[in-house]
Amino acid sequence: MPRPKVSAATYWRRRVVVLGVGAGVLTTLSWAVNGLLATGSTTGHSAAGHTTAEQHAPASHHGHRAAPAPSPTPAASHAPARHRHRDSRPAHASGSTPACAPGDVTLTVSSPQYWYQVGKTPQFTVRAAATESQPCRFDMGARAVAVVIDSSGGRLVWNSADCAAGAASDPVVLASGTHGTLRVSWDGGTGCGGAGSQARSGEYRVSAAAGADHSKSVNIVLGAVGVSGP
Repeated sequence: MPRPKVSAATYWRRRVVVLGVGAGVLTTLSWAVNGLLATGSTTGHSAAGHTTAEQHAPASHHGHRAAPAPSPTPAASHAPARHRHRDSRPAHASGSTPACAPGDVTLTVSSPQYWYQVGKTPQFTVRAAATESQPCRFDMGARAVAVVIDSSGGRLVWNSADCAAGAASDPVVLASGTHGTLRVSWDGGTGCGGAGSQARSGEYRVSAAAGADHSKSVNIVLGAVGVSGP
């Protein structure tokens, strides 16, 4: 059966319709693909932004905790050293500093050991400390502060002030937290410079005195431990 003839106008109309349908299908597919790509990009961007915020927050917090404390100034760190220096070496007194009154100073006497063999030289240290908060002038000279050695029976054996040479004056300022120091050696004799007799073996009482101020006494032994006093 012969196919009916199609006019040229009908042919081109059919071609236009086919092309239009094809274009519509391609446009729809393009929109769908673009929509999927846009959705994936937005989701990925949001996820990346959230992760960045989570990473930055701990870093900022850690940086805040790790901030070092300010270091002390050199003046603050040097202050204790100056304070210790004042404690160990009181200033020399001037004429404007009032003299320490009786009872305003506490004396102590000590020895590095309390048993000495005969012929050895006992060593003593006298310290003077102020009992009042106001500074006062005190003479730590060898003539003003004496180390007194008595026998166990109370008889005077030796007084260091009697053997001090020259004026031997050493005025210092005593205040709260400071003390003056005097060191004295005893050759074991009852006189000065080798004069007098040698002290016998036995126990002796040692004290410090400065005018009306006196320290508590300590005991030392010359010779064998346990010997009776002279």
